Amino acid sequence: MGGCVGFLKTLKRIVTEIQPKFVVVAWEGGGSSRRRSIYPDYKLGRRPEKLNRFYGDDIPESEENRKHQMLSLLDMLKSVPVCQVYVPDCEGDDIIAFLCKGYFRQAEKIIVSSDKDMYQLLNEKTKIYSLHKKLVLSKDDIFDEFRIKTHNFAMAKSICGDPGDNIPGIKGLGFKTVSKKIPFLGGDSEVLIDEVISFCHSRMPESSIYKRIVENESVIRRNWKLIYLDGSMLSATQISKVQHVIDTFAPHTNRIALIKSLVKEGIGDFNVEDFFYAFRCIDHAPYAGGEQNAG
Repeated sequence: MGGCVGFLKTLKRIVTEIQPKFVVVAWEGGGSSRRRSIYPDYKLGRRPEKLNRFYGDDIPESEENRKHQMLSLLDMLKSVPVCQVYVPDCEGDDIIAFLCKGYFRQAEKIIVSSDKDMYQLLNEKTKIYSLHKKLVLSKDDIFDEFRIKTHNFAMAKSICGDPGDNIPGIKGLGFKTVSKKIPFLGGDSEVLIDEVISFCHSRMPESSIYKRIVENESVIRRNWKLIYLDGSMLSATQISKVQHVIDTFAPHTNRIALIKSLVKEGIGDFNVEDFFYAFRCIDHAPYAGGEQNAG
């Protein structure tokens, strides 16, 4: 049960550091059929991320064990003042994108993730907590590292591709090269694909890189559809489900239920009182801002 214990400890640490008023856990809902219709090999053969990585130990993890831990964790979180959102046939990334660009667009937000896909969602009101770096990063931090503005990060990634999601990019091109060859990705304007292609076409004699970009325009356009996050991959029904969960959620704690779940799984060294103390920052009044914030 290393994954469950590690997740809860990580959640406690982040809540203690950030002191949020509201916490949402977005679950994967079996993947996006819309993306697979665009590119059948999308995420093909991708291995699920190990739950036990949260625990810091190299604990063996079978598929059966992983499913058991996921279900146990979902049940444990029902006793914790966090809102769990699960929508069938969609990705957690799309739920987060909808919440950031729609429902909570006016609120100060921190996304907890180590996925570079999330960088495109960063703005003045949205930051990211990197699980790898254990730091809160702003859009300026991402620009300092990649020399690409976050509103153009999806464009850059459409050119580079994403091996983790089995999205092939243009051979030999990484973020460093793309930011150097297409410097206006670091500008204040949101760059369109047509602008990139036009720019590269005019400079084809200068470098084979520009030629490769022009020749792979169709690849870039396909990748953009797969990578860009704005919630549009969610259907109206899926959006309605997300809104309903947020609108009707009232944070609560149930110490006894969590203790029973831990005992059932043979976890006896978890400090429940210390864990719940971290969540004293949560606003226990039902969230009431959906209609004015919904996009």
